Amino acid sequence: MKITKLLLLLLIVSFYSCSNTYSQTYKIDVKINDLKNTDIFLGYYFGDKTYVSDTTKLDSNGKGTFTGDTLLEQGVYIVILPSKKYFDIIVGEDQNFYVETSSDNILSDLKVKGSEENESFKNFRKFMMNSNAESAKIRKEMQGLDENSDSLEMLKKQFEALSSDVKKFWDKTIQANEGKLLGILTNAMKNPEIPEIVVPENIENKDSVKWFHSYNYNRDHYLDYIDFSDARFLRTPFFHNKLETFFTKVLIQNPDTINKYIDIVATQAEESDAVFQYVIHYLINTFQKSTIVGMDNVFVHIAEEYYISGKADWVSDETMEKLKEEVAKHRFNLVGNIAQNLKMETINQEYESLHEIKSKFTLVYFFEPHCGHCKKVTPEVHKLYQEYSREDFEVFAVYTQGDKTEWLEYINDKAYDDWINVWDPYNLTNFRFFYNIYSTPTLYLLDKDKKIVSKRIGAETLKSILEIELKK
Repeated sequence: MKITKLLLLLLIVSFYSCSNTYSQTYKIDVKINDLKNTDIFLGYYFGDKTYVSDTTKLDSNGKGTFTGDTLLEQGVYIVILPSKKYFDIIVGEDQNFYVETSSDNILSDLKVKGSEENESFKNFRKFMMNSNAESAKIRKEMQGLDENSDSLEMLKKQFEALSSDVKKFWDKTIQANEGKLLGILTNAMKNPEIPEIVVPENIENKDSVKWFHSYNYNRDHYLDYIDFSDARFLRTPFFHNKLETFFTKVLIQNPDTINKYIDIVATQAEESDAVFQYVIHYLINTFQKSTIVGMDNVFVHIAEEYYISGKADWVSDETMEKLKEEVAKHRFNLVGNIAQNLKMETINQEYESLHEIKSKFTLVYFFEPHCGHCKKVTPEVHKLYQEYSREDFEVFAVYTQGDKTEWLEYINDKAYDDWINVWDPYNLTNFRFFYNIYSTPTLYLLDKDKKIVSKRIGAETLKSILEIELKK
C-alpha cells in the first residue's frame, strides 16, 4: 500500500511537471497548400519595424512547425512566405494551434484549428476586407452625382448603414474576445467618435467653435484605449502609428502642448519598462529630427526630463555625454527664450549691443560673403529691410569669418552699409555656441524684448511673419 501511494504521488508530480513544461512552450503548425520543401518564417511587429523570430522548412506536403522551449512574447505575429507575402496571426496566451492557407489566396483560404482567438481574428479581417471593398464601391458611385439627386441620397444611406454594420461588428468582436489579446487590440484601434455640438445662432465663427470642440475631444480621447502599461501593444502593427499620429497630427504643433502630453503619456508608460523605453526613445528621435520651428524646445524637454535626469537608465555613458552636448547647443537659443546679448565691433570700430536696439523686430543674421546660399538670401533680406522703418524692423548682421578686408569690401561693394554690420573675429562673445552657428546663413527673429520669435528660417518665412505682425 505504501509503494502504491508513492507511485501515485510520483505520477501526480510527473503529470503537473509535464503540464507546466508544456504550457511554457509554443507550437504553431502551418500548412501552405501550394508550397513545399521551402523555408517560411515567423516574424513579429515591434514599433514600426518587423523582425524574424523563428523559421521552419515545409515538407513535401507543405507542412511545417514553429516551435520553441519558451513562450513567445504576446502580440501580432506574421507568417512570411518565400514570395514575401505574409499573413498575421494572434499569439496570445494560447500558443499551440494550427493554420492552413495557400500563397495565392491567403485570407480567403485561411483555416485555423485549436485557437478560437485566431478564428475570430480571421473572421474580423475577412469582414473588414469585404466592408472596405463595399465602401470603395459606394464612394466611387457617389462621385459626380448632383448634390440633390435621389441616387446620391440613397448611396449616402447605404454608406451610413455599412458604417453602422462595421461598428456593430467591431463591438461584437471586442465583446466576444473580452480579456483576450484580440479584444484588447481591436478596442485600441478604434478612433474617437466625436459627438455633435450645437452652436447657438448668435455665436460668431461657428466653424471655428466646432473645430475647436472636435480638436479638444479628439485630443483628449484619441489614446483612451491604449494601455501604456501593457507591453503587448509594442508587438502590434498599429501602436507606433497611433503614437506618431497623436504627437505629429492630432496635437497642435506647439511645444508647450506637445511637452504637456509627452509627460502625460510618459507617466502612464512608466509602469512598463519596455513601453516607457520605446515611447521615450521614439519621442526624442522624432523631435530631435523635426524641421518645424520650435520643436527643439520639445527635444530639450525630453532630454532633460527623462535622459539627463537619469530616468532613461538604459543609455550608455557615451551616448549620455553626446546628448548633453547636443542639449547645450540648443538651451540658449530656444524659441520663446530671451536671446543671448551680443556686443560686437562695427565697421567703424565702435561697439553695438544687440539688446540695446530699439525696434519692434530685430533680425540677427549670421552670414559670410562667399557661401552659396548667402549669395541668394542676403539680397532678399536686404530688400525686405528697406521696406520697413527702423522703428519696426532692424537687422544685426554678423559676419562670421575673420578677414576684415573681405568683410569691408563686401559691404561696400553690395551697399549693405545701411544696416548694423558687426563682427567678432576672436569669438569673444561665444556667438557660435549661444546661437548654435554651424552653417550660414542662419536667421534669428527677435521681438522688441529680444525674445526669440522664430529661428533658422528663410527669407520668405521672414517676410510672411513681418507682414502678419506689422500688418503690411
